[in-house]
Amino acid sequence: MSETRIVYSPRSGATSEAEISALSNVYRFILDCHVKKKAARPGGPDDEMKGSKHDLATTDYTRP
Repeated sequence: MSETRIVYSPRSGATSEAEISALSNVYRFILDCHVKKKAARPGGPDDEMKGSKHDLATTDYTRP
């Protein structure tokens, strides 16, 4: 597993609001990048909603 992580270090002289704003912007950037990467790959979650190759195996044909 990767050892990548986010480390927060408060800056001296910065207000609490500025620190919260900066930290939330960093997390928003990371989450946006993840969403873009996930959407760009083939076979993503949206493709599964269109129909799965396992549909035939999970369909119950015995019930009227």
